Amino acid sequence: MNSLSVIDEYHQYLRRKRFVFIGMLVLLPFAFFYSITVGPVGISKTEIIRILLGYEAPENYVRIIYHFRLPQAFAALLAGAGLAVSGAAMQAVLRNPLCSPFTLGISGAAAFGAALVIFLNGNTAGLTEHAASNVFRLAGSVTVGAFLSSLLAIGLIMLLSGYRSIRQETIILIGVALGAFYGAGIMLLQYYATERQLTTMIYWTFGDTQRATWLSVGIMSLFVLVSMIYFISQSWNYNTLALGEENAQALGVPIRRMRLGTMFFASLSTAVLVTSLGIIGFVGLIIPHWVRLWVGSDNRFVLPCSLVSGALLLLVADSTARSITPGCLMPVSILTAFLGAPLFLLMLLNRREG
Repeated sequence: MNSLSVIDEYHQYLRRKRFVFIGMLVLLPFAFFYSITVGPVGISKTEIIRILLGYEAPENYVRIIYHFRLPQAFAALLAGAGLAVSGAAMQAVLRNPLCSPFTLGISGAAAFGAALVIFLNGNTAGLTEHAASNVFRLAGSVTVGAFLSSLLAIGLIMLLSGYRSIRQETIILIGVALGAFYGAGIMLLQYYATERQLTTMIYWTFGDTQRATWLSVGIMSLFVLVSMIYFISQSWNYNTLALGEENAQALGVPIRRMRLGTMFFASLSTAVLVTSLGIIGFVGLIIPHWVRLWVGSDNRFVLPCSLVSGALLLLVADSTARSITPGCLMPVSILTAFLGAPLFLLMLLNRREG
C-alpha cells in the first residue's frame, strides 16, 4: 500500500506540473493575438482576424499587420522564450541563481560593438526607427559589429569555463567585470561621439521589437529552436548536477562537455537576440526564479515552463509598452527593467525552496 501511495503521489506531482505548463501554453496564443491588436493605428479585432484568414481588407491594414505587427509579435515571443530558457539553463549548469545572459556581460559586449561601429562609421544616416534591417547591407553594419563583439565575449567566457580549477561562482564575477569594462568603453565612445552618433548609440541600446523584420525573425527562430532542443535534452543531466559534481560524475554525466555546450548555446542565442532587438534585461534572470516557485526545481519542467513564461511575459510587456502612451511606442526594455528589478528583489525577500 505504501509503495502504491508513493507512486500515486508522484503521478499527482507530475500532473500538477503538467497542468501549470499546459495552462501557460493555452494563454500564449491569446497573448500573441492581443499583441497584434495593439498599435497607434486602430484596427478592429474582427478586421485583424479577416486579414489573418486571407480575406479582402484595406491594403494599409494588411501592410501594418504583415509588415509591422506580426514580426514584432514573433520577435517578442522568440526573445522572451530564448532569454528565459537560456537563463534557466545557465543557472542550472552553473548552480548559481544570479546567472543570466545579462549578468554574464553578453548584452554589454553587443552594445559596445554596436557603439564602436557607429562611432567608426561616422555616417549614421539611415539608422533610424524601422531601418535596422538596412544595416545588413553594409560591410561594417551595427548588427554585425554587435554580434562579433558578443562572440568575443562568448569566447572568453567559454575559455574560462573550460578550466577545471575555476570555481563556477567566478564566472559570474567575470561577467560583472566584462560588463564594467564594456560599459566604460561605451561611455568613452559616447564622450567623443557627435550628437547624431550619440543619438544612434542610445537608440540601439533600447531593447525594442519595432526594429524586427521577417529576416531577423527567421534568424532568431533558428538559434532559439536549436538552443531549446539542446537544453531540454540535457534536463536530466542538469537535475543530476544539482546533487553535486562528484555524484554527477559517478553517474556518468559529462560535466565539462555539458557545461561548455550549455554556455555555448545560451550565449550564442542571446547574442543573436540582443543584436537583433537590442538589450532586454531581467527576462533571463527573473523568469526561471518565478517558474521554480510554481513547478519546483525539476529542470524537466523548469526549462519548458521558462520557455513559455518568457514568451508570455515579453508579449504582454511589449503590448503594454505600446499602449501606455497613445501615439508613442515605448521600447519594451524600459518596462521590463522597471518591473524586473522590484520583482526580483521581492522574490529574493520571499524566497522559498521549490
